Amino acid sequence: MQPVIDPKNIDQWILQKHIGVTSRLLVNGQNMTVVWSRWEPGSSAPEHAHLPEQIGLCLEGQIIITLNKQDYLVKAGEYYHIPPNMPHSERNDSNQPAILTDFFSPIRKDMVQQQFDPEIITE
Repeated sequence: MQPVIDPKNIDQWILQKHIGVTSRLLVNGQNMTVVWSRWEPGSSAPEHAHLPEQIGLCLEGQIIITLNKQDYLVKAGEYYHIPPNMPHSERNDSNQPAILTDFFSPIRKDMVQQQFDPEIITE
């Protein structure tokens, strides 16, 4: 593991089941997974839930996080928190890309395999 990580030096992949999102696995530690993602204008993720707690930082642009059917606008420099097993979705309604870094604990086994395989919520 490198002590200094530059996302530009990490291979990216298209985040499955999302529209317009690419990701990079920055760190997979013993207790935490860190993922960088780029959300193009109009991008979205389906409502889903996962065991790992998720704390994120919006580095650029803005993103809308929906928790329990309530929308929260997260702007550059702001953090968000998604408790374990909380149904949520994300989308970028702006005309600018959004750059996010997400911290998951415990590790996200699906993300380590460059997959997106949480429980998808459908109604």
